[in-house]
Amino acid sequence: MAPLNNGSLPPSAVGHRGFIDRVEYVRLLEQALRALGYEGVARQLEGESGVTQQPAEASAFRAAVLQGDYDAALQLLPAVAADPSAVGSSRVLLLKAKYVELVQRGATGEALQVLRQELQPLAVQQQVLHSLAALLLRSPHASAPPSPAASGAAASPGGGNGSNCWGGAVAAPSPSLGPLAAAPAVSEEQLAEGRAALLEQLQGSLHDSLLIPERRLEELVEQALLSQLDRCPFSNSLSQRLSLFSDYQAGPDQLPSLPGQVLRDHSSEVWAVAFSPDGQWAASASKDGSALLWAVTASGRLEGASPLQRQATACQLVAFSPSSQMLLVASLDATVRLYDVGSARLLRIFTVGGQRTSQSAAAGAVTAISWFPDGARFLAATHKAIEVFDSRHGGGGLLHRLRSPHAFTYDVAVAGSDCLITVGQDRKIGFTRLSDGRTHLISEWGTVTSIALSRCGRLLATNLTDSQVHLWQLPPGLAAADDAHAAAAPHSADYSNGMAAMNGSSSAAGSVSAASPPSPPPLHLPPQLGQGGDPFDQLPMTPFLHFRMGEARPSRFVLRSCIGGGRSGFVACGAEDGPLYIWSARTGQQLQCLEGHSGCVNAVAWNPALPWLLASAGDDGTVRTFLAPAVVRR
Repeated sequence: MAPLNNGSLPPSAVGHRGFIDRVEYVRLLEQALRALGYEGVARQLEGESGVTQQPAEASAFRAAVLQGDYDAALQLLPAVAADPSAVGSSRVLLLKAKYVELVQRGATGEALQVLRQELQPLAVQQQVLHSLAALLLRSPHASAPPSPAASGAAASPGGGNGSNCWGGAVAAPSPSLGPLAAAPAVSEEQLAEGRAALLEQLQGSLHDSLLIPERRLEELVEQALLSQLDRCPFSNSLSQRLSLFSDYQAGPDQLPSLPGQVLRDHSSEVWAVAFSPDGQWAASASKDGSALLWAVTASGRLEGASPLQRQATACQLVAFSPSSQMLLVASLDATVRLYDVGSARLLRIFTVGGQRTSQSAAAGAVTAISWFPDGARFLAATHKAIEVFDSRHGGGGLLHRLRSPHAFTYDVAVAGSDCLITVGQDRKIGFTRLSDGRTHLISEWGTVTSIALSRCGRLLATNLTDSQVHLWQLPPGLAAADDAHAAAAPHSADYSNGMAAMNGSSSAAGSVSAASPPSPPPLHLPPQLGQGGDPFDQLPMTPFLHFRMGEARPSRFVLRSCIGGGRSGFVACGAEDGPLYIWSARTGQQLQCLEGHSGCVNAVAWNPALPWLLASAGDDGTVRTFLAPAVVRR
């Protein structure tokens, strides 16, 4: 029997539930104190508690990685690795980092030696080695590959002209290499950021009991706060600050449910409504051939309606650029008009599918418009054509005409800089990667008429013809990610290896100059070079949640839903018989059913900057807004 604690020894667990190991808790406190800059207090706690944050070899390994001393880190690796099998994968990561930094410093001879003598013997995948070799060849510090003599390494067999250092053909760098492909010079701050990311990537292969994950106590506290948010279905705030002194609570008054404005500036059915990414503008498109632009006030009012265009052909889609400075308006006559938001001035007119069509020609109707993250390119689609345009080009601007995976396309969305999501009458959702042309089709339960992507790129809403909305969880990395990588994508990207350009590309494509991307942090290897895997292999087979609007019945119209609110926590969609529904994007629970429109609600939009503001467009010719009661009462 274990002896009772007589009070002379501290308890082995803390917390009234006894879940928390005392020694681990003290170690986390010491780590947190050091992260906050309280080194002296952390040492005093170590002295009084008799608990050391981590062994000396673990501290030395961490310091070696963060200082870029990869040889020392490789020597210490066996002492901190979780098991022998983890040593090999961690060694590859460290050597990759060592190689990349050498290339970035211009030490091409040393880099080549690492590639030949350290990485190649580890049986690294040939695709990875080819990409790393291409990185060396594209280095701005060397106009030609270093000779074997210069690097002090013997040439491998078959390493003649046009071959790489292990005898195979040097592959062109993969487009997914993104910013690493040019090996730009980097600052010390960027090096530090990249090394910290590398340490985090290595963490999964190391003994947690030896090397504590970085800022572990902060991570645990954030997990607890996120759990509180997830348990509250009405959480609808953009604030990143939550109190640690009380549990988070929110009620239905946080959701937009009070009727606000009823805007009757259109003379016929309103088919589209959208907010700008900065939340300061709203736009709508109508069957009457008009498109309107409003300024959104801090109180959530839409004011100063500016008519952008009035024509005989119906307007059915609007889309703001990522910068909120430009607006696209799509019409049934196969045209897309580009406007300057600040002045409401028409800048350019683009024709989709090669030529304008009459209003009665359904094949010419523009069914989708979507911006690329660079803010220069946009996509426009008809039932039969998908085309990419340069918004800055006044002579047509066509860059590429792309093949659709569907015989008849209903909607298309750009996900990041390298992925298209498409739907058509074949009851399939298509995912196509532009850089290599890989396409993956997912079966839906019925025909999908429209799609909506969350701002984070992780949630996809699909509207079916039987009054259902499905919510899909997309894998991380599918939306190509982060904005830095998106900005680095050249505007005239070559899709010839992907969705091959039909009939060639416009001559304008050759005149487009790519913007100079900012130097990104180093060592962030793409998934193909790391352990993340290909997101196309992780696509879901079934939707995460299902929402139904009233009774199951065939829909006669295209309804457009949206994902919005704090942390993209809600899905909203209008119904053919007038109500507007709001569901939780985490649980699927119906939270609101709003009345107002006297006919079909064609589209809804959630303000990204004011999560308590929702707008809807209906067949009754109105644009209506809804506000959260909690905000109105202030």
